[in-house]
Amino acid sequence: MTYHLSIFMENRPGKLERITKILADLAVNIRAISLASAGEFGVAKFLVDKGETAYNALKEQNITVSKRRILIILLPDEPGAMHGLLQVLAENEINLEDCYGFVIDRGKQAALVIEAEKYPQAEGVLQEKSYRLLSDEELRNL
Repeated sequence: MTYHLSIFMENRPGKLERITKILADLAVNIRAISLASAGEFGVAKFLVDKGETAYNALKEQNITVSKRRILIILLPDEPGAMHGLLQVLAENEINLEDCYGFVIDRGKQAALVIEAEKYPQAEGVLQEKSYRLLSDEELRNL
C-alpha cells in the first residue's frame, strides 16, 4: 500500500526544518513535498522512500503525523496527459481530496499523486484504463 505522510504543524520558522532533520538523520529520501498553510498552522505532506521508518520516527518525536493512502499515476510528460486522467476520474464520479505532481524524466514521464475519496474504485478504474501505478518499491528506487 502506498501512502504519504500528512503532518500537522505550527506555521513558524524551524518547524519544517525539525521534520527534515529527523528524516535526514534516518537517510529517508523525500520524493515530493506539498505545503498548505492556514494562518498559524499548516499541513505538510511528504512522499518518502521509507514511509514506515519516517512515520514511526516522527511519532516517536511527538509530531502529529498520519498516513494517507494514495495512488501515484505515471503519465507522459506532455500537454493534456493530466486532463485525460482527470477526465477518466470525473466520468467515474471519483473526487480528489488531494493532488500534486512531479516530473520523473523531463519530456518523457511525470507522476501525479492523488488522494481519492473512493480509493478502491479509483485504483480499479485506472488499472482498467491501463494507467500505470507506481509501486512502493518503484518509489524507493526513483
